[in-house]
Amino acid sequence: MPLKSYEHCCSTVQALASLGKIEGVVPLLHGPQPCLYQNQVGSMSCRPAQLLTAGTLINKSDVIFGGEESLKQQVINVYKKYKPKAVVIINTCVPQLIGEDVEGVIMELKEELPGLRVSACNTGFNFPRSMPLGSDAAWVALAETFSRREKTAGSIGLVGRTGQDAGNLASVELYLKKAGLQTFVFPAPHIDEMEKIVQAETLYPLHITPYLTCKKLNERFGSATRYIELPVGIEGTTRFLRGIADDVRNQRLHDLVDGEEKRVLPDLADIRSMFAKEKPRVLLVTGPANEVSIGKILAEFGAEVFVVPCMKNRFYRQEKQIMQDRYGVRFIEDDFDTLEDLIGDIKPTVVSVEFQAQVESIRRFVPTIINMLYLSEYGYDYAIDLGRNFFKTLKQPVYRKWQNLMAQYGG
Repeated sequence: MPLKSYEHCCSTVQALASLGKIEGVVPLLHGPQPCLYQNQVGSMSCRPAQLLTAGTLINKSDVIFGGEESLKQQVINVYKKYKPKAVVIINTCVPQLIGEDVEGVIMELKEELPGLRVSACNTGFNFPRSMPLGSDAAWVALAETFSRREKTAGSIGLVGRTGQDAGNLASVELYLKKAGLQTFVFPAPHIDEMEKIVQAETLYPLHITPYLTCKKLNERFGSATRYIELPVGIEGTTRFLRGIADDVRNQRLHDLVDGEEKRVLPDLADIRSMFAKEKPRVLLVTGPANEVSIGKILAEFGAEVFVVPCMKNRFYRQEKQIMQDRYGVRFIEDDFDTLEDLIGDIKPTVVSVEFQAQVESIRRFVPTIINMLYLSEYGYDYAIDLGRNFFKTLKQPVYRKWQNLMAQYGG
């Protein structure tokens, strides 16, 4: 079985990217130097430069004799120098393989430094299952550092996907606040704001990713979770908001949705007309879980959509059923050899992949969009903007010229 180009990212880089977005948290990578270097560099574009990350640099002797002492000392060094609200140890493949007692280290640290909040998440050996599992595992570890608080009656908790959602959930949150609903969001730019999620009575996931996070918050803090559907596109956003409005019996929220539908439905009709003329056939392959959300938006516009999912948890299965029933989206869950083979079978006119998978799509001269650039895709306006500019973004004349040249001279 060949190594698939689209599987090159691991959950460690996503855990680092997500935790590295949260002020007051220091993620500490516990792994060898190549792992630390690649993941630090890989996540730099996803997190603010002024926020701190750290590592342990496991060496050969640590592999043989164990690196618990160096891990413990590094956590102490970070805590004494920077005084973070929390340290999350990202435990990578090598320490997991040799069976290091990270939980034992955490117990000792809590005894020696009572003011320290520290936890760990295991991100090793998730390849090639899912890169975004790193975010879910990281949020679970962060929730372990939270303290109990009283629930706020009738409050709503919005649980997002990755660190990139921190500070970018206004496209959903705004309507709930306008309707007078007490709303807590997770993630948020600062850990103090994130911790307030424990006060929410009901959690509403915004994406398929945070299944383990919601499960942890339910078990540890007595919240309830209700998955409605992804609030993306026009119909998805409407059904999500109306679902909450029905749950809490808030007519004001229904009225706000009525107003938004009047505003955006004419635009949706225009976009559907464009898509009807072009008839795009779109293949979306794994990535940061937006193969499902962007696929849902494009299917609503009228595209023929094929999705290779990055994860198959309960939230995914619920969303899959919605998208199949409503739009006829086709999901590819069986394994295949290479992305290029899949492109040959499906013959898409557009492909959405991670950066490293371009080598298998570009050489077929198929217009390719990079899924890492299509994040925080919630709400009405994101969908309308995507629809209006979708074909312009594809640079179709360039691809068509090369396709014609290959057809004429390529043999």
